[in-house]
Amino acid sequence: MKDSDGELQPKKYYLGFVILLLILGLCFRFYELGIPGFWKGIVISLILSLFIYNFRFYNLWKHSKEGFLFQFGTTVLSFFIHLAVLVLFIWRGESEGFVIGFFIAHFANLLILVFAR
Repeated sequence: MKDSDGELQPKKYYLGFVILLLILGLCFRFYELGIPGFWKGIVISLILSLFIYNFRFYNLWKHSKEGFLFQFGTTVLSFFIHLAVLVLFIWRGESEGFVIGFFIAHFANLLILVFAR
């Protein structure tokens, strides 16, 4: 099966996700950060991203003819889910470290998506 331009490749995404986990795991192991909630934000953002992209890959596998619409729809869904979780945790009183970690992991996941196409 030939890869087409712009099509999201699950194998490349999962490889990038594992590499990101290894990098973040090494940073967690060797660097002591005094920002409370930083790693909590990273973990929650990555778990959300993994579930959302598994859902996306499943939809693309089942409904390959409507691929663009499903990719667009799951991107919008991902945005709103991330926004809702971020607002919920800020409302519960999480510190700015949580927000920083959340955004770092979110944008790292977006970089994986760029390279997985």
